[in-house]
Amino acid sequence: MYSDDDFLLLSGIQHFAFCRRQWALVHIEQQWEENLLTFGGRDLHERVDDPFSALETED
Repeated sequence: MYSDDDFLLLSGIQHFAFCRRQWALVHIEQQWEENLLTFGGRDLHERVDDPFSALETED
């Protein structure tokens, strides 16, 4: 009945609430450049549910 394109992304709603210009750049203009901080966040999100991933912690 609905395709994936019919739904809003939760990240898009967050971007829109924070900054409409940021939302437009990311979700309409498709302008996104990964940096060290976004890479680290994406890496953590990918490994969070992996029971075999060893996350580094500070002692």
